[in-house]
Amino acid sequence: MRFGAHHEWGKLREVVIGISPAEDFVIFYEESQRWLIPPGDSFSRQHAGRRLIDVDAEWAHRIERQVDALAELVAREGVAVHRPERLKGDERRFLAANGEGAQLFPRDGMIVVGNHVIDASLRLKCRQRERYGLRPVIRQVVQQRGALWSSVPLGSPGCVDGPFLEGGDTLLNGHEIYVGISGCASDLAGADWLQALLGASYRVIPVAMKSNVLHLDCALALIKTGLLVWCPEKLVDGLPTSLRDWDTIAVSKDEANLLATNGLVLEEGRAIIDAGNARVIEELRRRRIDVIPLPFDGPISTGGGLRCAHHPLLRESVLN
Repeated sequence: MRFGAHHEWGKLREVVIGISPAEDFVIFYEESQRWLIPPGDSFSRQHAGRRLIDVDAEWAHRIERQVDALAELVAREGVAVHRPERLKGDERRFLAANGEGAQLFPRDGMIVVGNHVIDASLRLKCRQRERYGLRPVIRQVVQQRGALWSSVPLGSPGCVDGPFLEGGDTLLNGHEIYVGISGCASDLAGADWLQALLGASYRVIPVAMKSNVLHLDCALALIKTGLLVWCPEKLVDGLPTSLRDWDTIAVSKDEANLLATNGLVLEEGRAIIDAGNARVIEELRRRRIDVIPLPFDGPISTGGGLRCAHHPLLRESVLN
């Protein structure tokens, strides 16, 4: 493989990891953010449109340090690391009337399935322009690696009518692709669009989630063949059928809110997990997973974890 990914596991060779310069992060709030929990919900409403560094400088700098530490750790593991381009000028203002985050979570703005690289359609207006910071990376894999580039049509300006399709909702399991549906992000029109793009050799399976769950990776993680972490309280109909005989680590709603299902898999049997999720780390180690704990509470407090902060460009795995 020169480009692409077929599974959530397999040896990670090349990746995009987000950036969050402390002075760039602007607090945002839109009505569809019903996934916010106290005290983040009131904080976002109160300070929308302000720079985080002017409200809580320590938090802004901690986010920057922790995402840079992730990039450094992954690079030390021998993975080629790309970072998004820092937005500037009109790109920073485009669709950002309600505030904007930094380029912290590349997982959501792009989707890699097989040899496809996809511009996602995000429900939050202020995040739509994140694709521009990812474009230099996408152009490189298209021009040099033969990746197939597509864009999901943008949803309505009111963020009600899709299609919406976000990387945080999209989990890869070979020929099965799971897409989380809650009303906060991806929708059935987005899942249908993905099915049409990938064709009959794939099954795109919608996974119904509670209406206050942002993304599927806030409720489910596929760690390796036959092992997953999930939050039963956040899925409406339980696990997809093909996953129901897997070994499962169940987490509580409170643990899932701390993104216990949101890690970075370096290869099958090895993963980076937020250091604050001690019980999940212990459960994974009992199953012979080599876990590298990494503090990531700064980004997690904004709603995104370790999976959100990276997107694989090349992961070695075989599509059977």
